[in-house]
Amino acid sequence: MWRIKRAVIITNNDWVSEKYKGMMNIIFLNSYEEVLVKAKDMAYDGHHLLTHPQASSLKPNQTPYRSVIVYPSDGDDNTSDILLIEKNLEIFYQWQKIAPTPGNYTDGVVRGFKVFDASMMDSIIPRIFHMGTG
Repeated sequence: MWRIKRAVIITNNDWVSEKYKGMMNIIFLNSYEEVLVKAKDMAYDGHHLLTHPQASSLKPNQTPYRSVIVYPSDGDDNTSDILLIEKNLEIFYQWQKIAPTPGNYTDGVVRGFKVFDASMMDSIIPRIFHMGTG
């Protein structure tokens, strides 16, 4: 079983950072791309991806926010995690060439994207770490 204190959330969503600081290790970055690159670096450094690096059915150019949870591998094979994050970075760059993420979202839309990303974390964290939800 995974221990929540060893997990790391890599995020550019201040709502996620604030909610889970103290419970988990947090790496707060400035962009979706930086989150993916840091997740890739940590996978190469021996971490597993506990959450998928692509947000649900959203294309990586549709939302400016992303949070990913990684966990130290303790020496076991994490090749599939490395391949997954590499593929997701490739997809991210492809979509940015096709249609870059808009930088002029209204405050309401930005809030909606933050809520979506945070709700993904809120729903998966209790499942990963077998925590109660009440």
